Amino acid sequence: MAIIALAPLAAPPPAAAQFVLSTPWKLVRDGEVRKVGTDEMVVTAVGDWNRSTNSDLKRNESWTQNGTGLDDLSFYGGIAKGKALFRQRDKKKDPLPKFDPAMLPTDIAEWFENSARIALASAVFEVGAVRPATLAGAAGIEMDYAYATEGDNLERQGVARAAVVGGKLYVISFDAPKIHYFKAGLPTALAIMDTARVAEKRR
Repeated sequence: MAIIALAPLAAPPPAAAQFVLSTPWKLVRDGEVRKVGTDEMVVTAVGDWNRSTNSDLKRNESWTQNGTGLDDLSFYGGIAKGKALFRQRDKKKDPLPKFDPAMLPTDIAEWFENSARIALASAVFEVGAVRPATLAGAAGIEMDYAYATEGDNLERQGVARAAVVGGKLYVISFDAPKIHYFKAGLPTALAIMDTARVAEKRR
């Protein structure tokens, strides 16, 4: 999710704890409490991860253990009214849908799906089951999704949680190839989602 970075990127070497090459990645150690996406969303790492220091939007952040082509845990924080999930690439031809706090849970799922389709430049992105869930202590949704990128027949599965806190939308998504990596990484990803909270801003 990757999208969230949903699109597969060049994969860094596997084994997060051993990843020491000079790249735009930083190690996040097991048990580390970290602010992600924005200064408002905080999670606790379960296992070691590589954190990308490159993002098209400061409020977004992506983690991986084996390379984003193999697993991607993305955080989207503090999406305010009128803002999009990703950076706009072509506002005239393919404008990304904008978030509205008045959206119903089903609207958020559709907004997420449409945003990902445009960002991935692929019609092969579908949200499946949508169910009630909690994120950062707020009532929200959890949704399953599947997609494949253009020129890549590898089917990927994902799960995302989303909730509105203080009028802003927070999303955490995890996706990986359907074969092996999704099932292997899902329990850890969900455990991290369970730790999410939104910190109060300092006055």
